[in-house]
Amino acid sequence: MDNWFKSVWFIRIISLLLAGLLWVTVNVDNNMDSDSLFFNETSSESETMENIPLEIRFDSEEYVVSGIPQDVTVTVEGPAGAVAPVSRQKNFNVFVDLNDLGPGTHEVSLQHSGISSQLAVSLEPKIIEVEIEEKTTENYDVSIDYANENNLDTSLELGTPKVSPAQVEITGAASVVERVASVRAIVDVGAAEGTVEQQEAPVKVYDNQGNELNVLVEPAAVDVSVPVSKRTKEVPVTPEASGGTQEGVLIEEVTTEVENVTYQGPEEVLAGIEEPVEIPVDVTEVTEDQVIDVEVPLPDGTTAVSPETIEVTIDVLDDQQGE
Repeated sequence: MDNWFKSVWFIRIISLLLAGLLWVTVNVDNNMDSDSLFFNETSSESETMENIPLEIRFDSEEYVVSGIPQDVTVTVEGPAGAVAPVSRQKNFNVFVDLNDLGPGTHEVSLQHSGISSQLAVSLEPKIIEVEIEEKTTENYDVSIDYANENNLDTSLELGTPKVSPAQVEITGAASVVERVASVRAIVDVGAAEGTVEQQEAPVKVYDNQGNELNVLVEPAAVDVSVPVSKRTKEVPVTPEASGGTQEGVLIEEVTTEVENVTYQGPEEVLAGIEEPVEIPVDVTEVTEDQVIDVEVPLPDGTTAVSPETIEVTIDVLDDQQGE
């Protein structure tokens, strides 16, 4: 055995075996690292992102564009290390560029920017059809609509509203602006107990079929004041002698210079007041011509009358004069 260790050939063989073992060990490690690297570089992930805003690039001073979806779906595929930040941060843009196009109908492709070139990108939709029209602006008067008017106290009535500003600018595609039939602001009067002061009311634009139009309104809201007052009705009055007269006294005439009085009350009550209103004048104590104040009666359901009393002239004709 000692002779083997002293043999040159034995030592060479052992050295060769050790060298071979070292080479195998190093190559196995390198191959493992290479396989791992290869796997990491070639492994692919896919991520779909919905509701990504679509940017429109066009001359907004001259044109109006329709047919553009508000958002799109974006799918990216590639190395996991590149997919993850795009999916997480969404710091990219999807846009359609219309700057070189004029009025008319066009099919255009969606584009994107800010996404790594390592990733394959798929957009849905890929192509959209857009309508480009020239923009126009017109001025229109604002009319008033009342919300919850049925809830308004029936003893109240609405006066003529005041709108500020009285006109608004309507801007949109020429074909749409041509369809404008009415421009209306809505005021809620359901809970009104007195004049509505400077209520901000949104402005809506409609065609002649009552469809709301997609246009730009400037200003988008107006200030509206609506007079709210007690509901009234003016009716004629006629005085009538009532009660028996004293013996030998005849009433020649009962007159007043007041022609009309004004009642307050709910609409249905005022509508039911018969005209003229007879005002009874008690003449049981009358013996000679005189002028008296007489209360104006309140029909059932009315809340007030103006004037509350009227001046009545009673002319007397006694029996002797009559004979």
